[in-house]
Amino acid sequence: MQNFGTYGILIMGLSFLLFFHYRFPMVSQDDKEPANMAGITERHNYWRRELGLPPLKWSNQLAKVAQKWADELKKKGCKMEHSTNKYGENIYWYKGSKRSTPQKAVDAWAKEKENFNFETLQCNGHWTKCGHYTQLIWEDTKKVGCGVAYCGDEEIWVCNYEPAGNIVGQKPFRKK
Repeated sequence: MQNFGTYGILIMGLSFLLFFHYRFPMVSQDDKEPANMAGITERHNYWRRELGLPPLKWSNQLAKVAQKWADELKKKGCKMEHSTNKYGENIYWYKGSKRSTPQKAVDAWAKEKENFNFETLQCNGHWTKCGHYTQLIWEDTKKVGCGVAYCGDEEIWVCNYEPAGNIVGQKPFRKK
């Protein structure tokens, strides 16, 4: 067997570490929101902070799924329709002469807070009255990714959540 010496062993060791670092990263980089979604994760977290819930992180993978669905809805004239993917999902439809913003989309879902009973941790009446809000504040949800499509003066915003919230028989969060 050939003697590599100190430098040979060092080079082999560094090559090995670099290979495994890039092939199997120990610490993943956080995904970054694209410019057209700037502030949407923070706006989600604004509403979660009110309840002392852990913050969501942006997911490029979820954003890709959300954008694909928003593009599909665009083909249908920006019709508001939920997908059948495995993720939690909120959809916001907007029409106006000025473009909406990521913050306005999230705030529209958060407005359903007025239909949420903080004593029972349930919606007042049917779950559809606050289901967007409960997905927004679902404690076990860790990631969010969103997309938007435009149909003239109409917009369709889609956010996907992982893990999904609004699980039948479960509460959106545990009281502190």
